[in-house]
Amino acid sequence: MISYRELRTLSLDFRRISSNLLNSDDDNADVNMIRFKKFIDETPFISQLLHNAMDGVDYDFKKCFLIEDSGWHSIEIPADEKLHIKAQYDYMTFIVESDKCSVTGQAMRFPHSSNKWADIIQSFISNAFKPLIDYINDAISKEIILLEEEQKQTPSMVQNIGSVYGSAVQGTTITSTNVTNVNDNEKLLEMLGQAINALASIDAPEDIKADLQDDIEVVSEQIASPTPKKSRLNKALAGIKKFAAEFGMKVAVSTAVGTVTGFDWYKLIQAIETFVDKIK
Repeated sequence: MISYRELRTLSLDFRRISSNLLNSDDDNADVNMIRFKKFIDETPFISQLLHNAMDGVDYDFKKCFLIEDSGWHSIEIPADEKLHIKAQYDYMTFIVESDKCSVTGQAMRFPHSSNKWADIIQSFISNAFKPLIDYINDAISKEIILLEEEQKQTPSMVQNIGSVYGSAVQGTTITSTNVTNVNDNEKLLEMLGQAINALASIDAPEDIKADLQDDIEVVSEQIASPTPKKSRLNKALAGIKKFAAEFGMKVAVSTAVGTVTGFDWYKLIQAIETFVDKIK
């Protein structure tokens, strides 16, 4: 069974390699797709996830990706998600393993409005394979949430020793009063999980959203740690604040925007600041 720390690392690695794929250009598109396919094939958690979705599914990817017509290629997404997952995986395999096929070659056959190679390639990769990336990302996030819920059942006791009462008289026992913040930490971890879920609905570049999720996960790891590092928390907090400042119109707390994100980002920032302030 994969551990919480391993899953966090996997989440960071997958978002990095998928972001590279989504932001490919003519110079690196083929390499990025090869690396992405190798990663999902050789990472046990993801490989098993895809096997569970695709095993026993009989579906020709060319029914989804109409690439045999002499005109423009097109995509007809099947209603069954498992068919779509298999079609994307098989199409990617076809591109990677074919000697006569390249990412750029496929991209230029699909309708496009830009005359820039990077735009054409990125549009193709997003339309063709982003649902597969989202499927894997969602599965990783769900597993993280489940493990966090398990951790809440036996939470780590984060203690702030405020004052020591009593006299230090030789031969006597010094009694201290400890203040625990388990409930507050649980609430903050829950907010961080909600933030990751809300992130998907924000209209921002994928690389920026990936950086924000990195910062959120760093905060989660530090809160769950018995010895949180203030420097790491402050660095991650700065990233979250920067995102909120740059995309304020999309994350601001208001009735109109609240219907878009459904999450109070500034309340999260305040909660993190409170946690950081309590670290000695």
